[in-house]
Amino acid sequence: MIAQDSTFGDKESIAENEVVDVLMPTYNSVQYLDAALASVEKAVPSCRLIAVDHHSNDGTLDVLRKHGARVYFDDTSLGYARQLLFQRSTSRVLLMFDSDVVIREKGWFQKGLKLLGSLSEDGERIGAVVLLPTVVPPVELEGFKRFWWRLLPSLERDFFVTHSTLFLRECVEGIRIPKELGAAEDVYVWLHLKKKGYTSRTVRVTGTHYFTLSEKKGRWMGANLRILQSYVGKDALQFILRNVFMYPFLAFIAAGFTWDLRMLSYNIRRWLGYLVGYMFPARYRQIVRG
Repeated sequence: MIAQDSTFGDKESIAENEVVDVLMPTYNSVQYLDAALASVEKAVPSCRLIAVDHHSNDGTLDVLRKHGARVYFDDTSLGYARQLLFQRSTSRVLLMFDSDVVIREKGWFQKGLKLLGSLSEDGERIGAVVLLPTVVPPVELEGFKRFWWRLLPSLERDFFVTHSTLFLRECVEGIRIPKELGAAEDVYVWLHLKKKGYTSRTVRVTGTHYFTLSEKKGRWMGANLRILQSYVGKDALQFILRNVFMYPFLAFIAAGFTWDLRMLSYNIRRWLGYLVGYMFPARYRQIVRG
């Protein structure tokens, strides 16, 4: 059956009531987990929850069982957890959803589903739709991103993460995320998607990504970009240039135009984290959660 989309051309229709595998990595996630799962269950007519847990000890497993999750365990990395989630899923449409994301907008699932599988302006099929919550602490980092997105809208259009993302199964078939990746696995997923001839798009939705442990993530991300580089080579270069080398200049420009010294201070500290992590990947590849 073919459905006409007036913006992006023809696409194979996706029924709203199809079973959707909701893929969630967890680790001591009890703080927001119940609200996150409730927001999915309210929006997705027929969902099946699959979780990969890093041996939580805070009640996370009780919440997962309450919501009928099928739970697997890992003691390796976030990259391994996401790989296992892809492998254990079977539905045509997948929703990768992190345990600290709560989407409150009515109809957000249908909003993303309408775009999924359509053709982009460049004629590429959209294999992933990133749902961007409107509230993402800390404000200093979000303000920095929004500044550049307003200046260069294509940066927001092409922004890719996996914390609340719809996928067509076909665009992640055959993926093998390196188990050494404790972060930057979203970049690996995006590169895989592009190599298969797909693209991604973003949709803003009303909600919150609580983005826990933000202050610690610079070194973690820098270290894993270095590890990613060892697997994909020059394909990682654009991400390394932006986050390890260009970041301070971008932060100065954004702060200069907005007169926001807190934005500058936060993003310079975050950039230093990226730089240190990139220089010492073995030391910072795993984030300290305590």
